[in-house]
Amino acid sequence: MSENDGERIALDAVRQLEQVRRIAIRKNDADAMDRILDEKFIYINSDGTLYDKHTYTAAVRSHELTYSGDFDLTETDHRVDGDVIILVGMMLGHARLAGDQQVYHLRNMRVWRARGSEWKLLAWQSSQLMRAPTYSPPHPL
Repeated sequence: MSENDGERIALDAVRQLEQVRRIAIRKNDADAMDRILDEKFIYINSDGTLYDKHTYTAAVRSHELTYSGDFDLTETDHRVDGDVIILVGMMLGHARLAGDQQVYHLRNMRVWRARGSEWKLLAWQSSQLMRAPTYSPPHPL
């Protein structure tokens, strides 16, 4: 098996886990998320709030964070480097965080790491998309 075959197999495994994770997120299934997240998991959401595995799954369990059924993650790019796979894409959909409606149209990055024979989600970060600045002509003096 060539190195490219090994990378393709690893990438396919992570993409399958991403599908399982999307379903778990849509169902707000903290137990399923807990099985997918690495013990050293870190998540930085779009407003800069930092979560580890425990605080993230606790927020889902307590319904402080609830996702809607339209939640989706896309993939626009990826990198495979040995036991690390980075997926880049978009996070789309809706959620409620501490009772406030959230609308997701965010760029994000997910970092997966092989732990023995299993892949675990190690890091996830979401960022607001920068909008093109609007041009205002100078005002006459």
